[in-house]
Amino acid sequence: MKALFSISPTLPTKLFFLVLLSVICMIVDHRYHHLQLLRASVATLTYPFQYIVNLPSDLSNIANELLASRHALIKENRMLREENIFHQVKLQRLALLERENARLRDLLESTEQLSDEHILIAEILSVDLHPFRQVITINKGQDDGAYQGQPIVGAQGIIGQLVDIYPVHSTALLISDPNHALLAESNRTNLRALLVGNGQAKYLSLQNVSSSADIRIGDLFHTSGLDEVYPANYPIAEVISINSLPGEPFLQVAARPLVDLNTIREVLLLWTGERAAQLRPAP
Repeated sequence: MKALFSISPTLPTKLFFLVLLSVICMIVDHRYHHLQLLRASVATLTYPFQYIVNLPSDLSNIANELLASRHALIKENRMLREENIFHQVKLQRLALLERENARLRDLLESTEQLSDEHILIAEILSVDLHPFRQVITINKGQDDGAYQGQPIVGAQGIIGQLVDIYPVHSTALLISDPNHALLAESNRTNLRALLVGNGQAKYLSLQNVSSSADIRIGDLFHTSGLDEVYPANYPIAEVISINSLPGEPFLQVAARPLVDLNTIREVLLLWTGERAAQLRPAP
């Protein structure tokens, strides 16, 4: 029976000659570099196929690098935002401390002019600025020698007077309260008028000002010292508007408190006259 599959007797011979030819080509190329041009041509022809084969791997590496860079940028951006917020908070706190230091410095500088008075700095615990009730609560009371009717001032001028006294705190009526009034005097002309609160922290009313009175916008008014509450010559307010109504004997005059009653944080308690003398140490 004839075999279905048989190996050609020339196949080993062909394989031998191919191997021998390959060895000869390698020796010739190594010694004489005659096949360099052929090898370059073959490499050029096969490069597109190598590029296509390597393309998925290269694209995967590029995508991984881009993803890693994106994650790194997101992390860095988050860290920079957090650092920026942290520095902003620090700057805000520093700005607040600078403003507080400036406010305390102004308050202390104002005490240098109070040679005849005894003073005590008090902190404001709460503020009530309703239209019908303008009061503050401070952290000084009977234990500190505070008394009813005691005047309180700020760096720029009069703030109000104590009305309710407790052992360790007190309530003060602001000059903007509708129930508060004091006799004020013009710096320029010595004109006296009743300065009354109207429930607004930035506006006061000057009453009983004759239509023929010498008063101007910008005039400053200070305490007269004649109401037996406030000592004389403390600044209070500045005239900001003057209206004359036909047939009316008095002018409508509005004034702005020199102390910003909306932003005060500390006040000075004043003891004057005999009360101040009682608190001074004996010689």
